[in-house]
Amino acid sequence: MRIATSHSLKAGAGEGGGEAISALVAALGSTPDFLVVYTTEHHADPALIEALAAGAPGAQLIGGTSCGGVMTEAGFHTGVHGAIGLLGICDPDGAYGVGAAPLAASPFAAGAEAIQKALSAAGRDYEAPILIWCSQPPGCEEQVIDGIQSIVGPKTPIVGGSSADEAIEGRWRQFSNDGVLADHVVVAALFPSAPYGAAFQSGYAPTGDTGVVTRADGRRVLEIDNKPASEVYSRWTGGEVPAFETGMILAKSTPTPLGRVAARQDSVPMFVLSHPALLGVGGELSLFTDIAEGDHVHLMRGSPESLVKRAAVVVRDAMASSSGSGQGSIGALVIYCGGCMLHVRERMDEVAEQVREAMDGSPFLGAFTFGEQGAIIDSCNRHGNLMVSAVTFG
Repeated sequence: MRIATSHSLKAGAGEGGGEAISALVAALGSTPDFLVVYTTEHHADPALIEALAAGAPGAQLIGGTSCGGVMTEAGFHTGVHGAIGLLGICDPDGAYGVGAAPLAASPFAAGAEAIQKALSAAGRDYEAPILIWCSQPPGCEEQVIDGIQSIVGPKTPIVGGSSADEAIEGRWRQFSNDGVLADHVVVAALFPSAPYGAAFQSGYAPTGDTGVVTRADGRRVLEIDNKPASEVYSRWTGGEVPAFETGMILAKSTPTPLGRVAARQDSVPMFVLSHPALLGVGGELSLFTDIAEGDHVHLMRGSPESLVKRAAVVVRDAMASSSGSGQGSIGALVIYCGGCMLHVRERMDEVAEQVREAMDGSPFLGAFTFGEQGAIIDSCNRHGNLMVSAVTFG
């Protein structure tokens, strides 16, 4: 099993894709069997997929748009014309397949259909994959996970990120061998020949403020402890997010998301985060995850320093979880929240360098997403915000 990455900052989708795939094939020494593609919205154009297909015929392709740039072991890549990042796997002893399905009918059905197509493309119908990678739009990730698990069960790790754009304008796209897709679930079924490790964490800690969701609707928290959610959240943040300032609060709320305990490891709680997005005129708090009445929520807090360090910590944890740990890693995929990236954008070179050091220089591809998916403990698959998800191989 061989892994390599490449990137391009060229302006045109076709030109950039051609440059990136040529460099990737040269680094691998052959065309990849499996190709992961993340780009900024600038390159979400059919010419990109055409260039990649021409340079790597036969490769199973998955990916999506990334906010602000991409990162590899060569650094954080961004520019006025956007960025393209590729990771290729050459693995004749493994099997890889990608499937895509539209969300129109139902996110649950789309997740189920996409994984069935992916298994068929891998030539492993009716088998549970070793690992699943996913890309989908923000908005219905929990249902997509449920749909995938309806086919393969809950024990296969589902890892990936929700596609993103530059200004939360719905310009995010998903990529597969079918082309540049809008409002699709794209799923890869992976049967790698090398060991893998996975980790899913955040760089936030609980503050001690906690309450119970007493009224909720989908992704909106209406009340916490029978009080308007906006008032409770504003009080918990010490007024950093004023309850009377209705509308978008993503930037203000990035340091203080809500957390829920998903599992415990040696009695230590493992949190999945929800990023508050909007304060409504009725006192409601809208999130980028589903929420339910009865959920216990904790105010979490993260510092720029903790967010800068977290990606490397998660990568090291993924490496440590691998049955091949102690041998290093031959490559990795890293999902880093787009909101966290924007919060520490001036320090993203540090983030990339710390991951490179954790990987001992081995290739990795990182994308910045508007939602993160991963397995916390014992393949406890979850969707969260402001988190880091990583898979390492070897």
